[in-house]
Amino acid sequence: MQAHQNDKVSNYVNDDIAFSILSKLSWKSFKRFECVRKSWSLLSDDPTFMNVYRRNFLPKCSYDDDTSLILHFDGHEKLYSLSGEGFETTVELDWQDQNQDWKFLDFGCVNGILCFEQPIWHNILFWNPATLEFKFIPPSPSESLSSLLALNFDAEVTFTIDRDLHGFGYDCVGDDYKLIRKTSIFLHFHTADLISERDMPLHLDKLLEPFWEIYSLKSNSWKKLDLDMPIADGFGGNLQVYMDGACHWLNLSVRASLISFDLRNEVFINTPIPSYAGETLIELSVLNESIALFTYHHNIGAFNISVLGDLGVKESWLKLFTVGPFPCFETRPSFDIFGVGKKGELFIENRDSSELVWYDLNTNRINRLCFSAEQFNHRGRIVVYNKNMLSLGAISN
Repeated sequence: MQAHQNDKVSNYVNDDIAFSILSKLSWKSFKRFECVRKSWSLLSDDPTFMNVYRRNFLPKCSYDDDTSLILHFDGHEKLYSLSGEGFETTVELDWQDQNQDWKFLDFGCVNGILCFEQPIWHNILFWNPATLEFKFIPPSPSESLSSLLALNFDAEVTFTIDRDLHGFGYDCVGDDYKLIRKTSIFLHFHTADLISERDMPLHLDKLLEPFWEIYSLKSNSWKKLDLDMPIADGFGGNLQVYMDGACHWLNLSVRASLISFDLRNEVFINTPIPSYAGETLIELSVLNESIALFTYHHNIGAFNISVLGDLGVKESWLKLFTVGPFPCFETRPSFDIFGVGKKGELFIENRDSSELVWYDLNTNRINRLCFSAEQFNHRGRIVVYNKNMLSLGAISN
């Protein structure tokens, strides 16, 4: 009996110790543990605890020789590496195909591998800046249009293909880099004569249905998916991110939600976004290994940052930070978020001056970058880059 009592005592965790531990967890982990005790489930409503949690939430890590930021501007092929305490060290990245209209994708930096697309031709390539290795992605079998070209039409027709790349990420279980995209095929008649539905080839509607397909670097091939997922759809800034083996994107149509596609199991989860985000400009990012939703408020020139605890659970969104208004910005709203750094730095374009700055969530200070959007006349994007010496060929073999 005495031993049993001692076991109970040894398993008890003092509330002060528990609160200290809980305040250092990610929001996802916190949501898992809050059901252990009733007092823990009430912590998210405790202002004192939440102030401590906010301070601890921001990463305390630092940039090293293997970690930097990559800056690019829409419509420009040049990429810049930013490093140093205040990102004052800038190096233009030299890659051989930068003059061939390649576009660096906002969500296209995973484990040090960069993903590019040629918007007109829909060619895709991976590039590892550390090893200077390129991998050109082969076309999908669906792009041959063999099934459609074999049909007989009573008129001259052509086909066009629309490929909407939704995500690039890493499947850690299968040790594989993958792409997910929505493909649509359109039929065009080159005649003024109307063609009745009965004159159309059989099963044409089925062949023209949009479909999802996934690319695997390991097999170097595409395959169709039997899925009906909502597409990325919205307004504002970045709508797509990668985190923890899944590609995430926002669909802000009738029922606004976050779509999360698991690259390993090839299934998706739908998470409704918070109701308070319904009438504001929205952007998606990753903050300290959590999905972060930025919601802008026009009238006050400020924005909220909410983080997600559990996929599929609307109630697990937490409005964690409110940032702004910024006294140095002349008009409201007069800024765009164009990236989030490793330590939670927010990179902002001041639309009044086209100046690029970064905001430190720890100190609430605004610092200037040595670039101006006016130099490029296009919107910029910043991503975190982690050096990776692994050859792409090691995965594909």
